[in-house]
Amino acid sequence: MSTIRGCGIVLVGILLCLTGWSYASAQNGILPKGCVDCHGSEPKFPVRGIRSQYQTSGHRTLGNASYANADDCQGCHTNEGFIQRAKTGKVDPKKFVASPSEIGCFTCHAPHDNGNFTLRMTSKVTLANGAMFDKDKGNLCVSCHRARRMPKDEVRARNIPSASWGAHHGPQADMLAGTNAYEFPGKKYSFSAHTAMPNANCVTCHMTLPSGRYSLAPSVGGHSFRIAGEVHEAPKVNTAGCTTSGCHGSMEQLKGTHYFNKAAAQDFDGDGKVESVQEEVQGLLEKFVNAKGSGIFQTMKEPMYDAKGMFVNTKTQYPLEAVAALYNYKFVLEDRSKGVHNTTYAVQILMDSLRALDQDFDDSKRP
Repeated sequence: MSTIRGCGIVLVGILLCLTGWSYASAQNGILPKGCVDCHGSEPKFPVRGIRSQYQTSGHRTLGNASYANADDCQGCHTNEGFIQRAKTGKVDPKKFVASPSEIGCFTCHAPHDNGNFTLRMTSKVTLANGAMFDKDKGNLCVSCHRARRMPKDEVRARNIPSASWGAHHGPQADMLAGTNAYEFPGKKYSFSAHTAMPNANCVTCHMTLPSGRYSLAPSVGGHSFRIAGEVHEAPKVNTAGCTTSGCHGSMEQLKGTHYFNKAAAQDFDGDGKVESVQEEVQGLLEKFVNAKGSGIFQTMKEPMYDAKGMFVNTKTQYPLEAVAALYNYKFVLEDRSKGVHNTTYAVQILMDSLRALDQDFDDSKRP
């Protein structure tokens, strides 16, 4: 035991020397200024508060590093792979990251290397179909939050190989840009204001801290990256990014929900009333799959989803229209904003998909 304790003291001494400490300064509680900026009692950078926010984020809680370490998945799903891609522009799809770790603070920032919290990358991003995405600091986010596949390669008469088939889980960049969904021949497609507004980016909308007492809730805003959460056991929507960015003069929460109180232009889902954008888009999504089991994907001749909303993995060869509709359904569903990122494009591709499967579907209010 004494040998182990002695080795520990030696190692501590080596570390103190490497960081510029002396035993005397360590005993007096004096830290180098660079350390104090983060780890002192009155830090320049609020690391502890940011860490509390991050602990509630999907980057921390989903834990995808445990399985996404093959092909080129590690470039987004592992800390080490992302850093390699940020430095070199690519990862080797034939190699695995040894002992991969999940996305964390030092994935996006390198304070111990450069002495500040600048982002590892902010250059514009080329999407899978060649479209360019350039939204300032949001470019780092969309370097991962974008589609990995394209309709021209995936949409054809075929079977659906797995529940994960589609654009690939996080096509937020493509949705915001209004591109890379399946666009039906003969239809015109456009986009909403968020596509063109330079301040409507990932950081402004998702990371602006809310105002008021509830801003202490770590699960809303900041490095939680969450727009909505629970505060005092009630749903709370962070509208601070909408107004402080200059994009909106005012923005309110739809009472009792996780939705913005932003009315849609039309009754898109055909339920007889004009609701909020997110309610209308959710209504369209539920025409494909819903809890009652009555969605078009649940009641078609060879169902893609069962009555409980679970994907049915079969060898069925579906026609192009059905495959295109599924691609677009998942594109909107996995964007997860329920139309906020790009209302016009989301509604257009959903309504066109429903019309392709059901000629009786009323698309007269298509934007």
